[in-house]
Amino acid sequence: MILTETQIQQVMEKTKLAFPNFTDWESNNEKNSEYWGFSLWGEYRPDPEALMPKRFFVTLETYEDKWRGCLTIGQHSYFWSSADFGDAHLLSTDDYDLVEEAIAALKAEILKLFKAFSVSSS
Repeated sequence: MILTETQIQQVMEKTKLAFPNFTDWESNNEKNSEYWGFSLWGEYRPDPEALMPKRFFVTLETYEDKWRGCLTIGQHSYFWSSADFGDAHLLSTDDYDLVEEAIAALKAEILKLFKAFSVSSS
């Protein structure tokens, strides 16, 4: 799916609002050897001053007429993402008709992942 400039701005606003701690937002709006169509990603660095900071990415991408979200570390999600160099695909959503649905599903999956690391006090 390729978006118009107006659609890109709308998706960018919704995504930035949903993930306010992510920065350095970039996008692709063409089908090529790395993307199926429109893709948008932002970066979060828990400790940006570290010598080799960890970099988490939220990616929202299209495939045909559907939206999906991904959480990765090292680099954003695209065709040639590789765990061989410290990159990892941590989770992704199913495909959805609306970007809002993909955002909500991605946030729910992230919450579920991090709840698995929480310790309950008994």
